[in-house]
Amino acid sequence: MLKTSKKEHTLSIHAPKKDAPPCGLWLRLGPDLALDILTRDLKQIFFAINSTSYKKNMHTLEISGDENDKDFKDTATLLFALARAHGITTIFRGTAQSAHELEADGVLLDNLDDLTAARKLFEEDGIIGISCGLSNEKAAAAYDAAVDFVTFGTSKNTLPDAQILKFWTILTDHPAVIEGPVSNDYCAYYVEAGASFIDARDYIWSHSKGVMQGTVNMLHAIDLALENKNTGKAQ
Repeated sequence: MLKTSKKEHTLSIHAPKKDAPPCGLWLRLGPDLALDILTRDLKQIFFAINSTSYKKNMHTLEISGDENDKDFKDTATLLFALARAHGITTIFRGTAQSAHELEADGVLLDNLDDLTAARKLFEEDGIIGISCGLSNEKAAAAYDAAVDFVTFGTSKNTLPDAQILKFWTILTDHPAVIEGPVSNDYCAYYVEAGASFIDARDYIWSHSKGVMQGTVNMLHAIDLALENKNTGKAQ
């Protein structure tokens, strides 16, 4: 699980039953943020998430966009506040300075050279991650730099090979995010390989029955994959 900041994340509904699952949804937004629509959709997604039997959730909202656009930053700030109110970790993909200004829990960086400044800005509470693409070399450097999490994926909106996770999971138990158009049919492929977060953006927001049904389907697929992984059953 991503470590949390001093901001308390609590769930508003349902009695606690189980600890957080070892794999969760990674919800990506940006760069164009339509506040009314996203507020409606996120409330439905968060309701589905918090309606599960877990004591705490294991899910993150990532936002990216034009850091020089005041309207974008105002909208991102409101969406991050909504996410935190529902117990969702918040990450800004961009500069640490903007992430801090947006009151995100942390930042996803592209360049390891920016890590020192990010650590200084966020101090002990911030969650600092590095986007590694499909590079084991960059992942190794991120590990040596003691980042909190890494992401793996391509810039071509294609699914990465799950083998990319093998190197990271041997090194550490720090979270790894799989980025790409992952559907519920492919969750098990990455969960069984050791993914900590699954990029759910494309599947959830394009689901024919709406974002809530898309969320329910993804959560069910992850739970089923975790159950099969724990019992040694092959998908």
